[in-house]
Amino acid sequence: MTPEGKVAVVTGAGSGIGRASAGALAKVGARLLACDIDYESAQQTVSAIERNGGKAFALHADVSKPDDVKRMIDAAVSRFGGLDILHNNAGILSGPRFPDSDPSCWMRAISVNIMGVLSGIHYGTEAMRQRGCGVIINTASISGLKPHFSDPVYAATKAAVVNLTRSLAFLKKEANIRVNCICPGFVRTDLESHSAAVLDPEAQRRFRSRRAGFQDLPALEPDDIARAVMMLINEDGLNGKACIVEPGEPWRVQ
Repeated sequence: MTPEGKVAVVTGAGSGIGRASAGALAKVGARLLACDIDYESAQQTVSAIERNGGKAFALHADVSKPDDVKRMIDAAVSRFGGLDILHNNAGILSGPRFPDSDPSCWMRAISVNIMGVLSGIHYGTEAMRQRGCGVIINTASISGLKPHFSDPVYAATKAAVVNLTRSLAFLKKEANIRVNCICPGFVRTDLESHSAAVLDPEAQRRFRSRRAGFQDLPALEPDDIARAVMMLINEDGLNGKACIVEPGEPWRVQ
């Protein structure tokens, strides 16, 4: 699908991969709804897009709440007349390492990383069927394809996103909607600080101790992932696939 003139929704668009993806889509002429639980950050993304001549507006949305996701899709349809591209990007780490972490930590990660994607696809495909086609990109992780010992719950949620993506390949035949996912390695974003923000001081301490050294690993930049997202959108032959993007490695599509 060529994004020019299309309507796109990006979740977690206030920073990191979401901001880069929104900017890349707007740069080639897509009309953008930038959604984030932090409205001010989403508005900053929109301001940057508008400074570069793009069309976008911001919306507060907590993807762990299905009603917020429905409102998000409805807003895109109301503002721009439909929906063509959905990037389910919002995600969080789970906090202190399972199984010693509090159940509230697991449930929060599951609600955002899995339920948010399910809700996005549920309401997004309803709107896309009205257009006769669509493209959905889900942000998973390399941790969804191999063990991630510092955060097993995060790994489990991202594995769910990968297999959900692959299991929705039938939508291409039934509704002309392609579903793919992106599986990045370590990316320089604010994911860690955003994930830790809701934890109490002791949980933050345990969480950060498990993340020690991560910032020293070879890393990708959000724009690296945005380029891969654009490839998945543009390549009409890709459906039900996971695109693996790791530092210093060529992209791999499985």
